[in-house]
Amino acid sequence: MLGFFESSALSAVLRDGGTVGHTQQSCRVCFSVRFGPLGLGLLLFSALFLSHQILPVSGAERLRLIIETDAGGDPDDEQSLVRFLLYANEWDIEGLIANRLVARDGENQNPERTGLGIVRRLVDAYGQCWTNLVQHDVRYPTRSNLWQRTVAGHGGTDAAVQLLIAAVDSPDPRPLWYSDWGTDQGAATNNLKRVLDRVLRERGPTGYARFKSRLRLSSADKFGMHTAMVEPPFPLWVDTFRPELNGRRWYHRFSALTARAGGFDLVRDCLTGHGPLGALYPTNTTHWQKEGDTGTFLYLIPTGMNDPEEPTWGSWPGRYGANTNFPERPYFWANQTDDWNGVTNRDNTLARWATALQNDFRARLDWCVTGFSEANHPPIVRVRGGAKRIVRIGEKVIMDAGESTDPDGQPLRFEWFIYPEAGSYRGPQPVLANVDRAQASLVVPSVVVQETLHVIVAVTDTGTPALTRYQRIVLTLLPMGAASGSR
Repeated sequence: MLGFFESSALSAVLRDGGTVGHTQQSCRVCFSVRFGPLGLGLLLFSALFLSHQILPVSGAERLRLIIETDAGGDPDDEQSLVRFLLYANEWDIEGLIANRLVARDGENQNPERTGLGIVRRLVDAYGQCWTNLVQHDVRYPTRSNLWQRTVAGHGGTDAAVQLLIAAVDSPDPRPLWYSDWGTDQGAATNNLKRVLDRVLRERGPTGYARFKSRLRLSSADKFGMHTAMVEPPFPLWVDTFRPELNGRRWYHRFSALTARAGGFDLVRDCLTGHGPLGALYPTNTTHWQKEGDTGTFLYLIPTGMNDPEEPTWGSWPGRYGANTNFPERPYFWANQTDDWNGVTNRDNTLARWATALQNDFRARLDWCVTGFSEANHPPIVRVRGGAKRIVRIGEKVIMDAGESTDPDGQPLRFEWFIYPEAGSYRGPQPVLANVDRAQASLVVPSVVVQETLHVIVAVTDTGTPALTRYQRIVLTLLPMGAASGSR
């Protein structure tokens, strides 16, 4: 017997004969359940078990994602993997590639001594937390789902190459996001480079261009000639690691800006009392809580503020501008600055969100060891009207987030603000009225050419830790006499 159910009313805890299918959409998750001896009784139990759950629904398309890690080298890959697995509910994870055959002695102290073994050890720990995690969001994939997609990516096997080719060639119309976490000495050749070499050789320029058009990169650059020398360019590449500014590597700044944000305490909130996954977070990195690779997937977390196709907009891992090493190509890196708290610098593009993102990490670590009613969950932000609006000089724009809700029934706090750096308008900033209420407004300023203005509402609950989600409204400001367009 095969049953399909809405995600808000289905238990994924059907371990006795039940299987969870790989999801394709953000608003509905279909599960196939093969009823064993317990039959209908198991189904009724599962419906009751999840009757209290609330699954946040995002209007954004759910992303497909493959990561490649040289776990077994710098232990910060394992730090990032702990956080990554806690966000496994947010994407359709197509693969986890471990490209280091043997762990590096001295620096890496994991008892597993192969890269694949290290990644699978973390997946196993995630699996031990899964029965709790799935109570908070039924989209968390099972341990077996991730295990089947965890492969070695060194020269002795083609498993990673085959995995990548199958994912890109899939009939799924969505592009594939890919992240290399900074392969270094002792790791194998990047597997996407291996794939692109093969595709160019076997399919020729036309097939290569078609294949490459299906990719989006949030990644270090490990692709050799495919980055800039073989046309066409990647449709989008966001380098979340670079550039180095004022002697500071961007991927090193994550530690300095987030480690203790919001009062986060690694020992209290992760290493102890939070289950086997948090306990595997290593501490012997050059920077405390280094997590140098976390930006690659933090960029893809659907917070309501970000759009992965818009790197200049800014979100939790920072704000990105054109990569000057590759002019005229859709390549971006972390070279932007934000004015925040009276100071303008690059750190602010991340620091302004640090408390929110660490509170979110802390809450998900809580989910590893608690049921739904014992933990906090992020608000669901709803703003009336479109997220993109065309407006005219002098028009009063009303923005209403009053339909936002909290899964735990907590009161919500509202903070409206203009994000000037994300838009093109550089004139005097309009005054936002009622910035701490559900409904805010502004009067459109004068412009002589068409400009954009970004307004964001941050909605925060009153739980512990306090959790925040967002909605961005992009206003297109029309000058006098311009065609009205649609609204």
